[in-house]
Amino acid sequence: MKLVRKSQDGSTAELKVTGTGQKSSSLLPPWKVLIVDDETDVHTMTELGLKNFEFQQRPLKMLHAKSGAEAREILKLEPDIAVALIDVVMETDDAGLCLINFIRDELDYHLIRLIVRTGQPGMAPEREVIERYDIDDYKSKTELRADKLYLMMRVTLKSYRELLALDSNRKALRKILEAVPKFHHAQSLTQFFNGVLEQLIGLCNLGENSLIYSVNSGLVITADNHQHETVVQSGTGRFALDPPPEEVEKVRHVCAAQLLGESCQDNLPSDALLIPLEIHHNPVGFVYLENALKLNSAARDLIQIMVQQCSSALENLQLYNDLKAANEKTLKMLEMAEQAREEAEIARREAEIASKAKSQFLANMSHELRTPLNAILGYSELIEDTVTEAKLTECVADLHKIRDSGKHLLNLVDEVLDFSKIETGNAEVLLDELPLQPMLDEVLALIKPLIEEKYNHFQFIYVPQITSIRTDWTKLRRILLILLSNAAKFTENGCVCLEVTSTEQRVIFKVEDSGIGMTPEQQLQLFQPFSQGDTSFTRRYNGTGLGLAIAQRFSHILGGELTCRSELQRGSAFELFLPIT
Repeated sequence: MKLVRKSQDGSTAELKVTGTGQKSSSLLPPWKVLIVDDETDVHTMTELGLKNFEFQQRPLKMLHAKSGAEAREILKLEPDIAVALIDVVMETDDAGLCLINFIRDELDYHLIRLIVRTGQPGMAPEREVIERYDIDDYKSKTELRADKLYLMMRVTLKSYRELLALDSNRKALRKILEAVPKFHHAQSLTQFFNGVLEQLIGLCNLGENSLIYSVNSGLVITADNHQHETVVQSGTGRFALDPPPEEVEKVRHVCAAQLLGESCQDNLPSDALLIPLEIHHNPVGFVYLENALKLNSAARDLIQIMVQQCSSALENLQLYNDLKAANEKTLKMLEMAEQAREEAEIARREAEIASKAKSQFLANMSHELRTPLNAILGYSELIEDTVTEAKLTECVADLHKIRDSGKHLLNLVDEVLDFSKIETGNAEVLLDELPLQPMLDEVLALIKPLIEEKYNHFQFIYVPQITSIRTDWTKLRRILLILLSNAAKFTENGCVCLEVTSTEQRVIFKVEDSGIGMTPEQQLQLFQPFSQGDTSFTRRYNGTGLGLAIAQRFSHILGGELTCRSELQRGSAFELFLPIT
């Protein structure tokens, strides 16, 4: 049979592959033997001498090359050749020796066993070849009869097998050394268990090029010694896809039995390997590997070393997670303590501000209530002492002052009562469908005298698309009176405007004045209770500081919104937005 393969550099080589007899029943791959000789008879005699040859239940696979150049191409395509029988004199007098240097130095193949087999010893003396070239044996073609050839091949393959095992063990130990830091740097149990399976499967398949091992499916199962429960943490191979639940449950059952000191390994497949993960001789989990029948004792020892390293890393990871959880708990407690401290400080400041505001409110109220009361008492005594028919006109004017002072006093009391109801949640809402124009006329009749008293021009703009509104008229009336009276109070020789418009969804009441306006700082405190736009020492503008706070809270109760924009010495504008229904 001829087989042509293409190498990575684009060149091709013809591989003449022959068997050594009948097919072996073994599923293991054959040992590859390369015969390099320019004589066809040598190839034929070698095949006949090794007919039906088997070593460790593995047959031979012969690869044939009739020149050093042809052998090089085969070697590039077949890196796992076990033995090469090389003639010296072929296309050149030293073609075989050059091939040996190529294998050892350029290809860096040191596991392959190289045997020089020459028919012209004079061209390549034995002592000189053995000293100068890295070969494993030197034979004359005449001495390699069938029995000698058979013996040589067994010894050579045994040597190759031992070297291959040593190389696999060396790679395995290096892999373990490389894997251990990864175990110790895992950030989570999931990452750790996935890494354990990945490294163990990789360790079992270090002989993949020679197809010695075929472990590719496994599980990592953790155990709770107190509850005697097992949990599957990770799976690979067929267990990573969609494993049959009954198979996984069978493995878990075996693990749980081992936790109890019972043995039921018979329930597992004969080729399965179950290794406990132990911390201080206490099992905390198990590693389950399938198709591990072909693992030799050395490979099992290496797997055990890897598992021990995994157990140590798992203990460190658990300690790390415990410390991390404790640290997070401590940080959370510190954060909560800091938050509680900040909240306590805020509460203390708010209580202090409220206390100051209440003290200021009581001082203001004392002044505000005393002024109209003194006027009422004074004018009452004056009328009582001096009332005569001649002074009747003057008495009427004094009675008007008494009436105005009484109304002012009543308004102050009403504000305090309204705010008290709002704060305690006792403010009632009485909704009713009422015409809009009569309500506004009533408000204007009450407010116009106050506006004109300070020589202000009043403008009323009414352009809504609706004629009625469903709301609490008492609270709406109170809001408008507060806004208009404030506009009149803080404006002199200026203009006060009430504009009423509407959209499909709401009615907008806009009260604008050209009065003293406010600073940005004053606007920030505008709707706070007991806060006043007049913060001067002389207190030219009297009041409790509750009006706008009440207006805003009433607007929220009615489902609306009250906004303000103002500029110092350029007036203010308040807009009340109320839903139509």
